[in-house]
Formats: sequence, C-alpha cells, structure tokens
Amino acid sequence: MALIGSIRKRGWILIVLMALALGGFILMDVMSNSQRYSAGDVNSLGTVGEAEIKRSEFETYEKLVYSEQRQGNSYQIRSQTWTYFVEKAIVEQATEPLGLGVGKEELLDLQFGLNLSPVVAERFKNDVGQPDRAKLASIKNAIEQGQFTEPRARAYWALQEKEIIKTRLQEKLVTSVSKGMYTPKWQAEMVFKENNERRDFLAVRIPYDKVKDEEAPVDDSDYKAFLKDNPKVYDQVDEIRALSFVAFDVVPTSADTANTREAVAKLMEGLRTAKNDSTHVVSNGGSYLGMYIPKDKFPAAYADSVMSRPIGSIVGPVLDEGAFSIIKIIDRKVLPDSVKARHILLREPTPENEARADSLMAVIRSGKQRFDSLAMKISTDVGSGQLGGDLGWFANGMMVQEFNNLCFLEAEQGKIYKVATQFGWHIVEVTGKKFITNESSAKVAVLGRRIEPSKSTQEVMKDKAVALIQQAKTITDLETIAAQQNLKVQNTQALKINDFNLGAVLGVGEDAREVIRWAFEENTKLGSVSKEVFAFGDPKGGYFDTKYVVAAMKNIAPQGKSTVATLKSLPQADVKVKNLKKAAYIISKTPNLTDLAAIAAQWNVEVDTLKGGNFLQTTGEPRVTGTLFSTETGAISKPIVGSIGVVVIKPLTDKTQPPMPADITMFRRQMSSQVVGGMRTNLIKSLEVQYKVQDNRFKFW
Repeated sequence: MALIGSIRKRGWILIVLMALALGGFILMDVMSNSQRYSAGDVNSLGTVGEAEIKRSEFETYEKLVYSEQRQGNSYQIRSQTWTYFVEKAIVEQATEPLGLGVGKEELLDLQFGLNLSPVVAERFKNDVGQPDRAKLASIKNAIEQGQFTEPRARAYWALQEKEIIKTRLQEKLVTSVSKGMYTPKWQAEMVFKENNERRDFLAVRIPYDKVKDEEAPVDDSDYKAFLKDNPKVYDQVDEIRALSFVAFDVVPTSADTANTREAVAKLMEGLRTAKNDSTHVVSNGGSYLGMYIPKDKFPAAYADSVMSRPIGSIVGPVLDEGAFSIIKIIDRKVLPDSVKARHILLREPTPENEARADSLMAVIRSGKQRFDSLAMKISTDVGSGQLGGDLGWFANGMMVQEFNNLCFLEAEQGKIYKVATQFGWHIVEVTGKKFITNESSAKVAVLGRRIEPSKSTQEVMKDKAVALIQQAKTITDLETIAAQQNLKVQNTQALKINDFNLGAVLGVGEDAREVIRWAFEENTKLGSVSKEVFAFGDPKGGYFDTKYVVAAMKNIAPQGKSTVATLKSLPQADVKVKNLKKAAYIISKTPNLTDLAAIAAQWNVEVDTLKGGNFLQTTGEPRVTGTLFSTETGAISKPIVGSIGVVVIKPLTDKTQPPMPADITMFRRQMSSQVVGGMRTNLIKSLEVQYKVQDNRFKFW
C-alpha cells in the first residue's frame, strides 16, 4: 500500500517512463526501417540505367491494368508489371540515341486503324475473338467529341498508350538489329554440309550411376580444378539460396469428416421448405446455376439420383471430391441437344438499347426489313453480323445463362425475342433445334461444405512442427531428427531474393514469399533452422492452414565470382564435379579400352548400334558427335567424358558427302531467320546487363 501511495504522489514519473518506453519502441521501428531503405528511396523500386522505377507509378499501373486479376496471385502480377517497366526503360534508353520514335498519326493507327497494336488487339476482342472495331470506334469518337471523361477510363487509356509506344519501339529496335544480321554463303554451305553428313557407329556408354559416391570421393582440389577449366561459367549475377524443409500436412480427421456431414445434414430442412430456392442457396453459400444440366455433367456421386428421384426431393448428404453436398431437384426437362440461332447485338444493356431493340423487332415482324440485313448493318457483334447474325449450332451451356435459357427453354423456332446479357441487348431468333438423345436434363440447387480440418486438428500438427524446431538447431539436426521420426526432408529449387515460388509442394504467393524473406535475412546463415513455424493457408481460399513448414538454409551461392563454395551450393555444378571424378574412376578401372564388347561386359551395359548419326542428332552429347566425325572408320575412339556417362565409339561407315544445292539462298534465309528468332528472344535480356538493372522490390514486398 505504501508503494501504491508513493506512485500516486509521483504519478508524473510513471507517465515520463511510459513515454520514454513508447519512444524507444518507435525509435527501434525507425531504425529497423532505415536498414531496409533510406529516406531517399522510399518510393524507388529500382533503377534501369538512368531511369528510376517509382513505386507510385508501379502500383498505379498494377491496379489499372490488372484490376480484374487481383484476386489471383499478386506476386505473379507484380512480376509481370516489373518486367514491363524494365523493358520500357531499356527500350526508351536504347531507341532514343537512334532517333526512333512513334508519331501521333502512327499512334492513332496503332490504337484505332488497320495496323492495330498487339496490346489493343488482345484487350479489345468481340465475342468471336476478333478485334472489336465497333467498341474501338466508339472510344475514338468519345475522345474526339470530348466525351471520354470518366477518370478511371482516361487513366487506363493513358497507360495503354505508353504500352503501345513501348511495344512499337521494341519492335523497331528488334527490326533494326535484325537488319544487321547476315549469313555468308560459306557459312551456309558449311552448316548444310555438317547437318547432312551422316555416319553409322557402335557405342558403349557407362553411366555415372554405375559408380558410388564413396568410390570416387571429391575434395576441394577437384572443385578448384573445375573452376580453372570453367572460369566464369558459374559466376553469379544475383545471390542464390536454397532451402531444405519438412512439411507437416494438415489433413481432416474422421471426426472432422463426421462433423461436416452432420452440419450439411442440418441444412436439409431449410432447403426443403425454402420459398425461393435460388435466394436460399446463394445466401447459404451454395450453388444455383438456374440452368438445366444433362446427366453426364453431374458428378457421378449423385447423377443417378438427380435423374430418378421425384421433383422437389432432396438428395444427400453426398460425398464428392472432399465435400458433402445436398441437392434439391427443382425440375427436369427434355431439351434439344443443340440449337441454331441468330442474333443482333446492341452493345450495353441500357434502357435506350432496349427501346431500340423493341423498334427493330417491330420492323422485322412487319416484314419491312430482313433479320440478316439488319444484323449486317447494325449488330455490334461484327463476326456473326457479317453472317447475317448466324451463330451456328451450339450445345446447352455454351452461351451466357440468359441467352442460353432463352434458346433452350423459352424460344419457339421462327419467333423473334429479346434478352439482356452482360454484353448488351440481343434480338434473337432460334432457327433450328436438334433432338438426338432425348435425355432429360435437370435443374438443381446445391448446398455443400468442404471437409476442413478443425482448429484442434491444425493445432496438433503445428505442435509437431514446433517440437521439431525446439530440437533442431542446425540443418544437420533437422536431417537426423527427421530420419529418426520418419519425416521427409525436401529441397527447394534455387531461390533469388525477389522470388515468390517455392515449387510444386509449397506453391506460390504470400505464404511462400514469407519463407523466402526469411531465407534472405541477414541473420539467416548457412545451416541455420527457422525459429518460427511457417503456416501455409488453403490454396482454394479456405480459412484454415494446410501445411506447417520448418525450413533450414541448405545452400548459399553468393553474388559475384564463383568459388568452391559456389559450386558446392549449386546442384548442377556439384553433380558435374562429381561426374568428372567418376569418369576418371571409370577410365582407370577399365583395362581394355580398345574392345567394345569387353567394356560392355565389364560394366554390364550394351553395345548399341546407331544409324545415321549427324550434328542435328546429338542426343545431348555434343562431344560424342564431335568425336564421331573426327575418328577414322573402324577405329576405336578414346573415352569420351559425356554429360551422363563415359562413352567409347567405333565408326562403322565413312561420312556421307551430300551434294551441295546449286542455289543455297533458301537455306541461307532459313539460317538467318533462326538467328533473328533467337535475337528477338534474348535482346532485351542482354540489354539488362548493359543497363545494370537494380531490383529493390524485396524491400517492399
């Protein structure tokens, strides 16, 4: 009590201490952020040569261009956005000194003319996949009349113009480079000769897996020798890291399954007595298509019941693909297998277009105008409009729901109808119906629940992961304990600091990104184990965890010149060093290298006969091909250290000498075309090195 009284008398001291503590936390946060980025680069995602990629511009582009895809993988979208900004910066800096540009008239042609940019052609398609000329004409007219005023649309179009210019400049740059590429006649003749020379030969291949690792051990001297023979091959532009991990899968228990079935069963009475099936189902998270579906489109688990039980009855609970469902049979009908129809589309489902549709229907019914003539003149679906509105034959479910229901359920053949869809108002005439199978289709309402692991099920698996972290302090501990507990240790692919993909097991996205962030933290050292359990949520969007992961740092290949440590950390390089040692072991242990049969017998392999070997059929072994065409007929080659084994060959026939064509022009063009194709793919990548791309995305995401 005396202490409390003292505090009351000196309350100001407590307030000061609390303020100092709060200030300390704020200072710690500021210091932590200052380590990630300084005040000058808070808005800088990176640089490309002299150009800066600003976060504000990046995010504006991402939100406008990918607004309809943001529910997907945000990191994939950011990767695509980053690629665009890097390429744009490179193209602008590379073309400016060359005097290349895009003029106003050229830009208009790329947006609205006959020479549409691929950007526009891809984004503005009509129902049949062709450029929507009508919509583009409408946009152009709105711009010219000063009616293109909606802020978001204007911002989108402004960004799209930059994309169009970038794409056009990139094409001009590639074309300029391709004009300087040339295949001389002598080179074409040499390549033609090499590609068409053929030779039969015998071969014995001793795979490297015939030798155990302990029979041909490697040490640092082997790695150093490899580096001497292969300088710069494994130099690292970016630091690369790889992880080992143990994943604890969260699987629903039998109790979770029983609870889910019970929960679905409780929904049966509400569905049975619902006054409005569609409203009831949708409000309870179910599925109501409002369409008649044939038997073969229903899941096998309840297809028979839906087609045989009385209308109005409830089927289920039924287990199908990890979920329990109940199905109310609303109706059944025999529908046409396919319908033929024609339509006139008035873009946008507005009241004005509905009134226009009524007027056009009256004109058609009066006989003053033909349906097909109006479709050609008026329909904004240019593809079918050119055919008089004819859509051809289509099966049930191929069209949007409103259009589909009209054609298959309501419309009488030869009569004119109107219907509104997301595309606008349609004037429709069904011109044919085919009844082939005469099988019933059913309209149903479905309520269901996925079988999900309960909180307690998740906690059990997480506790196992926590226990592993408490025991394993190094990657060696992790591997030892995993072996004792029969847990599987898996490895990721090589990772870079901005990656968001951990492979098929762990997937992509925010959960994977969290692991990669840890992998590249300054305090994450080689061999260290994560101090936290990484939770991976349901990839289908459920509110539960599907995996708990314990990660460990397996390899680090630092940026810059390759070292022994670099080779050891890169699986492909490590395998090559070990295979070289195994090759030496195989050669040293093979006393008779001049008898193919004896070699094959010693190593329990076959002597293969290969017909017509040439430079186009290297089968991944270029050294073998080179040796084949430099060895005398009947002679035994020296051992060839290949990519997957040691090979010894014996040419059986002389090299064929194909006649050289009198005119090799076509072959020269083909060679040039192949080279230009490779240049198109790799030009921007090569320029990334020249312009020294600095990528700082990891500081923000």
